[in-house]
Amino acid sequence: MEPDHSEIAETESSTKPATRGRRWIARAGRPVLELIVVFVGVYTAFALSEYRVAQEAEAHRDQIHQALIHEIEQITVRTRWAAENMSGIVASYDSSIAAGAMPALQRMIEPIRVRSHMWEATLQSGGMNLLDVPTFYRISEYYNALNAGFEQLAQLRELSETVLIPNLGRGPEEFYDPLTKTLRPKYAWYLDGLRRAAVLAGDITRLGEGIVEDLKVEEREAAP
Repeated sequence: MEPDHSEIAETESSTKPATRGRRWIARAGRPVLELIVVFVGVYTAFALSEYRVAQEAEAHRDQIHQALIHEIEQITVRTRWAAENMSGIVASYDSSIAAGAMPALQRMIEPIRVRSHMWEATLQSGGMNLLDVPTFYRISEYYNALNAGFEQLAQLRELSETVLIPNLGRGPEEFYDPLTKTLRPKYAWYLDGLRRAAVLAGDITRLGEGIVEDLKVEEREAAP
């Protein structure tokens, strides 16, 4: 029996559109697939870059924390000593004066200064981006108080050089009222300045200790 050519033709004509459809889908799907691959690749690269930037920022932040902790701890050693030393000097003067003595005033001419290299470097590198706002504010407050303390010491040194030293050879009556055994108004700045410097040194020390403890807590909490 010969094949029915009409049936074959009909079958071929019915299968050609389906074949062409699959080929068209295959051709159209290839660019879409390529776009998806490109998108995934770009997104992965971007995400990896962002992760690396975040890791670098975190490492930089940790380095800043450690450096500030070290610097503030070193400064605090000196401010604690200054607070204790000046408080002791003031107490000794007060005790002697209360007992009726007229202790000699000691000249203060030694320059005292601590360079805050790490904090200055932090500010220059964008401290607000490396520290959260409350921490940045507290550290700024600390270094401002430190500068105020240095200014107080510088004022005492200047007065010591210009007012005290030129009169040291005149005897205790130059500095004290013989009747009341208290400092004359001209020299009242001496003990008043020491008291203010002692208070400032104590405040700076406590502020620095608190900041160091907070930074260490942040470091422990951030540790993996």
